[in-house]
This record gives sequence, structure tokens and C-alpha cells, in this order.
Amino acid sequence: MAVTKKSAMSGDVFSGISALYAVKGGFTVAEGKVDLSSVDLIELPVSESGGVSINGGTPSNSICRVHGLNAPWTSRMTPGDAEVTLQVPTYNDTVLDLVYGEDTGDNLGITLPADAKVAGKTYLSGKSFGFPEKAVNLGLLIINDTEDKALFIKKVKVMASPQFDGEDTPFAVNLSGTVASGADKDAIAILEPGDAPTP
Repeated sequence: MAVTKKSAMSGDVFSGISALYAVKGGFTVAEGKVDLSSVDLIELPVSESGGVSINGGTPSNSICRVHGLNAPWTSRMTPGDAEVTLQVPTYNDTVLDLVYGEDTGDNLGITLPADAKVAGKTYLSGKSFGFPEKAVNLGLLIINDTEDKALFIKKVKVMASPQFDGEDTPFAVNLSGTVASGADKDAIAILEPGDAPTP
């Protein structure tokens, strides 16, 4: 019999975030490898305070008891639902196209009354967008704060909704959903830098 000491696990820790990348459609894993050399990676700005949450789900327990016994007669476990939430404080076109799964709207112009100027101008323009209730699949690659490890999540299924509270958080797109590939054995991984294998 062997004992594995906690001191042997001291380096097996993933902590903090320096960058979060998303890939539309999720990652494709072939023979244990993912080739991102020809894939568009989008670095998402995520809020520091509560901007990223990944939870594998808390199982629920149904217990059957019988009279005269303190312990359960039998029990049944039901897996919990994995949850992913990201707060992305930007209205950048690339991000909006990514999370809504379609092109953003057209240019929109507004002429204001003469006494309602913004930055000294009475004409405002910008790109409009809608927020359809449409789920999109994304692959996520999160780089830790010391930039020597990466958290790989093969595929999450999320829906986007705009949020603005007028207080500490700027206009943001909130993504919420679940890990779509949770049952796959390559659904999640902690990766470290190394040399690519020789073909």
C-alpha cells in the first residue's frame, strides 16, 4: 500500500486569470490533440469581481427511511447541473457576433435637440444590435495569473444577455449556460507548456 502525501500535490494548483480566450463552436479534439493554428481565438475581457464562474454542479440526494432505523434505508444520487457564467464588459462587434451567433445590426444615427448635446455634438451614431435568445457553443481556454498553465474547456453552451446597472459595472454581456461536453473524457484539462511531440 502507498500513501500519496499532500506535499506531492503542491504544484498541482490552478489559480487566477490573466487571459480568457473563446473559440466559436467549441474545440475539436482529434487523437488527443487540438490544433488552433488556423482557428480564430477571441480574447474576452472578463470582469475581475465575479466575472468568471465554472461549477460542475452539486448532486442532490434522495433518501428513503424506514421506521426504527436512524440511517437511511437507501438513497439515490442525482448529478447536479454544471454551470458556467462569464461577465464580458464590452460592446465590441467581434464579441457581439461571437456570443449572439449572428452579425450585429446596422449603423444607427440619432439627431438630438440643440440643448441636449453629447460631447458638444447633436448627432450620435453607432452600430445597433439585438439580443436574440439563441444558445451558442464556445470553447474556453483560460490562462492562469502566472501564465504557466491553461484551463481547457472543450465546449460550453451559453446564452448571452446584456446588463447595465449604472453603478460599478459598465455595460456588459453576461453569458450563462452549462458545460456541453461534461460527459466526454476530454471535456476539461489543465495544460502546461512543453515541446510538441515529433510527428
